[in-house]
Amino acid sequence: MKSILDETIEISSDLIAINSVNPTFGGVGEKEKSIYIKNKLKEYHEKYSIKNCKISEYNTIDSNGIERPNIVSKYDFGKDTSLTIISHMDIVPEGDFGLWNSDPFKAEIKDGIIYGRGSEDNHKGIVSSFLLLKMIFEEKIYPKYNLNLIFVSDEEDGSEYGLSYLVNNFKNELFDSKDLIIVPDFGMPEGEFIEIAEKNILWLNFKIKGKQCHGSTPENGFNADVMAFSFGKGLYDTLYNKYSELDSIFNPPFSTFEPTILRNNVENTNTIPGYVELNFDCRIIPKYDPKEVLVDIENYIEDFKNEIEKHVVHFDISEKENISIEYEILKLEKTEKTKTDSEVVEKLGSAIKNVLNKEPVLCGMGGGTVAAFLREKKYNVAVWGIGYETAHQPNEHIKIEHLIQMAEIYLDILK
Repeated sequence: MKSILDETIEISSDLIAINSVNPTFGGVGEKEKSIYIKNKLKEYHEKYSIKNCKISEYNTIDSNGIERPNIVSKYDFGKDTSLTIISHMDIVPEGDFGLWNSDPFKAEIKDGIIYGRGSEDNHKGIVSSFLLLKMIFEEKIYPKYNLNLIFVSDEEDGSEYGLSYLVNNFKNELFDSKDLIIVPDFGMPEGEFIEIAEKNILWLNFKIKGKQCHGSTPENGFNADVMAFSFGKGLYDTLYNKYSELDSIFNPPFSTFEPTILRNNVENTNTIPGYVELNFDCRIIPKYDPKEVLVDIENYIEDFKNEIEKHVVHFDISEKENISIEYEILKLEKTEKTKTDSEVVEKLGSAIKNVLNKEPVLCGMGGGTVAAFLREKKYNVAVWGIGYETAHQPNEHIKIEHLIQMAEIYLDILK
């Protein structure tokens, strides 16, 4: 039998070598990585003579005709409740290759740390899941929960073909309200933080239509840039002023309403644009409903258009009725908090004390994970892990010891 260290290095290196960049970002997707995971599961089943397991695939096809795999491996120990661990197979692109100190798709090991794209996000979930199996069957543990290992696609682009697809189509088949569900897609170096809440996410694309004209004659057009500048700042102030309550579990503890992308359709300085797009990234504490925010946005659009003279000095008065501001919802994720006294939070906290000798700390975050889809359906989910927070960065890395400790935490829960 391989040592736990050798097994960790081997699986991590194999996964890094498989490019599974999300197709939305120009990648080939998760198919090859899913084949590796299925084969590795079957290898474990043969090695340890595992008989109480069923591997199922819940694959779907995306809008570009690319197959998006989802794998579920269930281990039945005759219990009424399951520990479910959900990891994602897709990764983001490597970015600027010149910022890497090594090949992002070839594992580099130095001082007990493994470098490579996906090493932390989210190979740490996949690797620690396999290490847990090794520990269970080599140590001949008889767990007090059944075990479900779920490997999903598309986490990096909203999970339409991943966990959202599973929750919307196979919820009753795959999940139970009694389950202890852990998403290992977060983590601090000491491993004491348990994420129990995420902010609601609302991404919007505003399409602002004016009238194009020459830069020297603004009275012959309707400057969409000026509309966008004023509209964006006004909406920014309106939302921040109304949705101002704090929730101390988050860092930062407030809702955020930030304009991000601004683009128009002219490239020369002496043309006033007649069309501009403006994106907003809103992260809203769970106290507030994103649908209420949308109502306020719609009201603000009407007020803005009715008082356009306050925002644009010179314009073609005959075009006033033709200006428009419309929006498209790019993403809307509404979530709930996991109950602090839920079994998954209590058992995970106890395991952190036992294995890491740390006092668990409950927290929330503004970023999104697949936990949001389950929390919306009232499942209690803990997002947890150990890591250096290098996801999506050049020279992404994770400490090999942390991968082993994550598996030991799961094992402590099962014991």
